[in-house]
Amino acid sequence: MDQSFSPTAQKQFIHEMYLDHHDWLQQWLSYRIRYPFNAADLVQDTFVKLLQTRQKLLGIQEPRAYLVNVAKNVLIDKHRRYVLEQSYLETLAGELQLQEIELSNNQLEEVVQILDFLTIALNESPVLARKAFLMYYFEGYNQSEIAERIGKSLRTTQTYLADCLSLCLEAREQLLESEHD
Repeated sequence: MDQSFSPTAQKQFIHEMYLDHHDWLQQWLSYRIRYPFNAADLVQDTFVKLLQTRQKLLGIQEPRAYLVNVAKNVLIDKHRRYVLEQSYLETLAGELQLQEIELSNNQLEEVVQILDFLTIALNESPVLARKAFLMYYFEGYNQSEIAERIGKSLRTTQTYLADCLSLCLEAREQLLESEHD
């Protein structure tokens, strides 16, 4: 080959290599990689790499052997990037799980504290009043539905809810006072 390849001659040489060896390289790669459908991408990446290193074209004696080496290097680079990407994603996933666990533990702790608080606060209220309170604030029933379900009037149900809220406010004030002491 002539050592004084002009840019036009280099483009022509790459074009001829592509036409002569593209199908062969794709078939060769599809037999050797885990996912044969990736072979077409690897072939394109191989020729892109070839375009980026045009100065080395002058010394190519065996085009197929050269293409195989370039393709292997491209595959190795892709694998390295994949391993790095997976490592990064695993690290992110681990951090997210830790945050979720911490969040879940914090939420669980808050829920337990709220339930303890409500148990203490509502301990002195009648059973039906507690039931009305829980149905209204935790189960989403409206006051009319609660009155019907517990067999009391709407006015009595409203009184139950008001009494329970008063007990919660008193318990909250006591809790805040004990924290300041």
